[in-house]
Amino acid sequence: MNKKVNKKLAAFLVALSFLAGTSNIKVNAETSTKISTTRLSGANRYETSASISEHGWKSSDYAIIASGEGFADALCAAPLAKKYDAPILLTESKTLSKKTQEALGKIKAKNVIIVGGAGSVSKSAEEQINKLNIKTKRIYGKDRFTTSVEVAKEIGTSKGVVVTNGLGFADALSIAPIAANKEMPILLTRKESLPLEIEEFIGKNSYEKSYVIGGEGVVSSTIEKDLKNPKRLFGNSRYDTNAAILKEFFDKANLENIYLAAGSNYPDALSGSALASKTNSPIVLVSNKIETSVMSFVKDCKFKNVIILGGSAVVSDDVAKSIQGKLDTDKEIGNLKVNYINVGQGDSILIQQDGKNMLIDGGPNSSGKVVVDYLKSHGVTKLDYVIGTHPHEDHIGGLDVVINNFEIGQVFMPKATANTQTFKSVVTAINNKGLKITTPKVGESYNLGNAVWTILAPSSDSYTDVNNYSIVTKLKFGNNSFIFTGDAEDVSEGEILKKQLDISADVLKVGHHGSNSSTTEDFLKKVNPKYAVISVGKDNKYGHPTEKTLDKLKANNISFYRTDEKGNIIATSNGNAINFHFEKSGKNVADDSKNNNNTVKDKEAVYITKTGEQYHKEGCKSLTKSKIAISLEEAKSKGYIPCKVCNP
Repeated sequence: MNKKVNKKLAAFLVALSFLAGTSNIKVNAETSTKISTTRLSGANRYETSASISEHGWKSSDYAIIASGEGFADALCAAPLAKKYDAPILLTESKTLSKKTQEALGKIKAKNVIIVGGAGSVSKSAEEQINKLNIKTKRIYGKDRFTTSVEVAKEIGTSKGVVVTNGLGFADALSIAPIAANKEMPILLTRKESLPLEIEEFIGKNSYEKSYVIGGEGVVSSTIEKDLKNPKRLFGNSRYDTNAAILKEFFDKANLENIYLAAGSNYPDALSGSALASKTNSPIVLVSNKIETSVMSFVKDCKFKNVIILGGSAVVSDDVAKSIQGKLDTDKEIGNLKVNYINVGQGDSILIQQDGKNMLIDGGPNSSGKVVVDYLKSHGVTKLDYVIGTHPHEDHIGGLDVVINNFEIGQVFMPKATANTQTFKSVVTAINNKGLKITTPKVGESYNLGNAVWTILAPSSDSYTDVNNYSIVTKLKFGNNSFIFTGDAEDVSEGEILKKQLDISADVLKVGHHGSNSSTTEDFLKKVNPKYAVISVGKDNKYGHPTEKTLDKLKANNISFYRTDEKGNIIATSNGNAINFHFEKSGKNVADDSKNNNNTVKDKEAVYITKTGEQYHKEGCKSLTKSKIAISLEEAKSKGYIPCKVCNP
């Protein structure tokens, strides 16, 4: 799919931003294509459902009635509405809403199917419908789960089934118009196991395909295993799940129409699902903005009509304005560049998108200038985000030099400290800039241009091994994703898996430089990357990456690249495809003396250790074997003091 901003999207965004009435037309000057924007709304949910009905049906023999006071029963109603070519109208529980009554009259309905028991739509309301000379039929069960079974009996299972959690509404609404057009019933379940009635129903009825909507946190893997040929569609949020659904059925939907609905407010999308299914069109869920994951879908749609479900109180005009401010309507969204900088035995990753920059780690002490020079050569003047994954010298050693040389937006570090001069130097640099350290919180997301990155770890406040404090992140850009792991080991990987987050990605930065303590089989299978990058020093004393780790990558057909072999590794994404190229940097900054002597001129060189606070001459008796070469000037700037034994 072409990831350029669709010229029609440009018109779409402009049209949205001028919404004031019920309809708007914007002409794309280049293509002369008219983009129609219509808002279907009313003073309340009942008026909105009536407005949706009037927009989609001049007449219909059937109408579906559901309660507007609770979403439970009606979540499964869209396939039923599609079967009878009927609108879904909402009503108050105890009485037939006036606007609903008027809507029934306008479409000349002869039959009404009430979804839900008398507790949802009262017998009194049903009697009011009968007085309009309209026949009624009630489909219901003892609860929302069994009601979905009763509706499913009306639809049949020959085309497959959809299973989603019945205690929330967003996932069901995302799939509703698609399930309706595929003639698949929507079965509502609890998280851990299928209700007995659903088990019996699918056991007695033949079906060849099933879709599970939502992550394992809402529909367990146990349920998935009990279904035939299941495919799970999910994301880290309701919007990411919506995007996953849109992506899955991109080629099967009518994309001339796009329906926008609030992801936090069910009634309008509930009624809108019937209208969307009428033209086989998708529902796009929005919050106070169109999420980046959803926008990547929208940009590929050659739509002509945008239908907004609900008033400005639920889908605000600011949704359009916020996006319009981010995207120039005549330009591409640009590429994403992920630069794995060759800093030897350490990590430093520069991520760039749409003029925004993010740095994950700064390599060891000896690489501070290397990283600064690399950033400057790539046009960096400001780092919007700086992440120090954990307080080990090979990851944060160069960060103080970086912070001192650039404008910094936000700094992230875990709740882990170290009694080392390296750590103190980084904290001092942060304080000197008047910055505050942001503690990572799992699930929080941040924008980087048109990309979004999300924190996956650490989950706990305390670990035995400092490596497990590593901040693990997932970066998503269009249809491409990257995972950055720091030195996270099996403990952290296990916690990530337990949280059942969406960690699928195209590219994995292999944890802890490819040591045996990271990249477990379960974690690797869940990420399921096409590519892996290993940041490692040439001939390092740790034996990284281990043969065991490399064998895992090979066994899973994962192409991998190493900084000690390739130099700087640059991954470029257009949102759909990823290309790699390499720059031989000639810098193999490992933490052994052989490599570090090649990094600093002999006449300038002094030596430090990972945990010490002093700098030494070559050959000092108090200098350990794990010495690190560094310039005298840099040692002083970092706050190291001269050794009293060798007096450098």
